[in-house]
Amino acid sequence: MIKYKFVKFIAGLLLFLLVVTMASFSDTDPGSLGKAKVPDKISRWRPIMQEYCDKYKCGDQVDFLLALMYQEIGNTDTLDVMQSSASIGLSPNAIQDPIQSIDAGVKHFKNVLDYGNSKGVDFSTIVQSYNFGSGYIDYVSSNGGKHTKELAMSFSANEATANGWNSYGDVDYVVHVMSKVEGHAEGVSNPESALKETDYRQLMQIATMYEGQPYVFGGNSPATGFDCSGIVQYAYSKIGIKLSRTAQNQYDQSTKVTVGEAKAGDLVFFTGTYHCADYITHVGIYVSDDKMYQSGGPGLGYIDLSNSYYQAHLVGFGRVNG
Repeated sequence: MIKYKFVKFIAGLLLFLLVVTMASFSDTDPGSLGKAKVPDKISRWRPIMQEYCDKYKCGDQVDFLLALMYQEIGNTDTLDVMQSSASIGLSPNAIQDPIQSIDAGVKHFKNVLDYGNSKGVDFSTIVQSYNFGSGYIDYVSSNGGKHTKELAMSFSANEATANGWNSYGDVDYVVHVMSKVEGHAEGVSNPESALKETDYRQLMQIATMYEGQPYVFGGNSPATGFDCSGIVQYAYSKIGIKLSRTAQNQYDQSTKVTVGEAKAGDLVFFTGTYHCADYITHVGIYVSDDKMYQSGGPGLGYIDLSNSYYQAHLVGFGRVNG
């Protein structure tokens, strides 16, 4: 009888330790991420990505790393497909073999993942650290253990100052990568959306498919490329909202809202960004937290509305209805 109770006690103790261990890693384990939302030029690397994820014992991260690859290279033709040259001490794009790049990139990610888990930080910190380096893990670990935009901006500013640079890394890297994974559009999906949640998620999934492509004046389709009003018109059309072609016409078509009323899915309008007869010369999709998605000079992607250039040309926000 005593032996039975002892065995029962040991079994209970082991179960307790298992639950505690699982709980301690609940914020660092990304779980089963959705399928990567990437074009064929990225998805064709899936078998090779799987091979190296298996090699470094992170086989459940294939889709996430394909999304990360797409964020790293967009629609460029670089052979350093994971932009992993710096992770092995080389200059950017020094690697000229895609398979070597994947090998180095997956190894770098696994090192960051393991270190992040050992420090108890959340998965967003681990994602950001692929871009920032593992020093960001230490920084977040000593500041609450969870990634925030404020921590990313602070770390970036510190690194830039320490190295005498104008900027350091991409402070929105987590948002950009996770928006390319189904069901994990962090920083894009927003319950305070001006649209239905499913419509807004679909809108941004469509728009971000072309992130990294160059701005094309007059472009309004995947075949031609996109200008500012072209990507807006195209993306909204896919959720059943018909918009006019130009930024001025889209402004005229929208119901004006104040900055305090603006929600994700609204439009942001600007004037004087180039010389033309129209008052409204530029438009983007408002995302939230002073961000919008646009086709502009740097190409298709997210920009910070607090930037002095955009503040100087900002007219206001507009809401469109289906």
